[in-house]
Amino acid sequence: MNNWLIYLIEVSVCQTLFGLLYWTVFRHLSFFQANRIYLLTVTIISFIIPLISIPFWNAPGSDASISVFHRLGHIELPIVPDKNMSIHATTFNVNWLMTILSLVYLIGFSYRFWKLFSGIIAVIKLTRNHAFSEEDGIKIIFIDRGPSFFSFLNYIFINRSHLAISEEEFTQVIEHEKAHVTQRHTLDNLLMELSILICWFNPVLRLMKKELNNVHEYYADAKANAFKGNTESYSKLILKLASNKGSSFLTHQFSMNTIKKRIIMLNKTKYKKRIALRYILVGPCLMLLMVAFSFVPKSSSTQKNIEAKGIPCVIGNIFWEGNSHYSDDYLSGYLGLKTGDPLNEEVINEKLSYQPEGRDLGSLFMDQGYLYFTIEMNKEIIGNKVDITFNIFEGKVSEIDKILITGNKKVSTEKILKMVDIAKGDLFSRSKLMSSQKKIIESGLFDSDKFTPNIIPHPNDGTVDIEFNVVEL
Repeated sequence: MNNWLIYLIEVSVCQTLFGLLYWTVFRHLSFFQANRIYLLTVTIISFIIPLISIPFWNAPGSDASISVFHRLGHIELPIVPDKNMSIHATTFNVNWLMTILSLVYLIGFSYRFWKLFSGIIAVIKLTRNHAFSEEDGIKIIFIDRGPSFFSFLNYIFINRSHLAISEEEFTQVIEHEKAHVTQRHTLDNLLMELSILICWFNPVLRLMKKELNNVHEYYADAKANAFKGNTESYSKLILKLASNKGSSFLTHQFSMNTIKKRIIMLNKTKYKKRIALRYILVGPCLMLLMVAFSFVPKSSSTQKNIEAKGIPCVIGNIFWEGNSHYSDDYLSGYLGLKTGDPLNEEVINEKLSYQPEGRDLGSLFMDQGYLYFTIEMNKEIIGNKVDITFNIFEGKVSEIDKILITGNKKVSTEKILKMVDIAKGDLFSRSKLMSSQKKIIESGLFDSDKFTPNIIPHPNDGTVDIEFNVVEL
């Protein structure tokens, strides 16, 4: 799964948890500005939390893990699985899955982008095709069709054909729309739409935008009602203009589908300030998400901080796990590791990876028949000392069963077998396999670019077949 998809999933989880907190605790509170700030802030924070890495606990890091399985040389030698062997190589299927998911995401993204872009263009056309009057920096435009009243940025749009209201009612509606303009509610909508554009697959985000629009309306209603102070007449005005429909999803229109909720909020007794203490619940929710997506082991980050201060890291304790063929001291000496020596990860990694001269740890084990050998290095930082743990999986010793020569027509199989340093009954040896490969290439009889030795393991009986697939010149 690609990093971008994991990131978007984590963002969606954050949005969902914050959304659940709002619906269960804050939704019915009459602290409109606090709810507005909450919805906008958690929307932004949800995109930030998965990007943060906070070193928090001391644990062996896995960032220095190295696997040397199948690293048989400077050429990656393909391993052909046995029919009875469990196959875990699903890369092809995973790639196809990621391609399909990426395509679906791009289709949804493109649709949301087109919808957002066309909505903005539609409102811009209204501002350019109609004259306006300006009052206190607010531009009022009269239009011939569309909703009765709505606002966008610092514009208020009024439908001439829907003016069957009294002058007092008209003033209240204008005050309502002015509240949207002065509070810059359009910018809130644009922010939410951009968030929905990125996480279009998350329905929670669209519900959060709807709740934010409700909060906008509650606040604007409170401001408009305060202007005249007649709650009953203003409630009737909301019902009177309840059929108002057709504006862009980016605009704020006077009447919405949440008529009942608006009237309830308008007549609701204001909560006491101590009820606002409920907002401290945001802290535990934020901490939970930080622990889930932001807190990481101290390992590599701590080491970088120490090195940045000019303090050299040294090797602390050296632990070996899973080794039975060689002793801990022998393996540490083989890699040249000693407690108190300066830590040089690059040198250690080189000694764990393939080396042509066969001085790497993989060669040491694979030359003794341990075909399935793997190793993983983990670190734990304690001050400027780094404890290193090597976890080894030796697996079973593999014995060579068959040596197969394929692809040859002119050169006899017997001649090629004379170049091979391994025989039936021998323990698998990576160095002998590499020397055989080298001899066959240096014979000048075959195309070195198309020469592909294949390893065919049979884990059930502990044997392995070696196939030399040659292409003659």
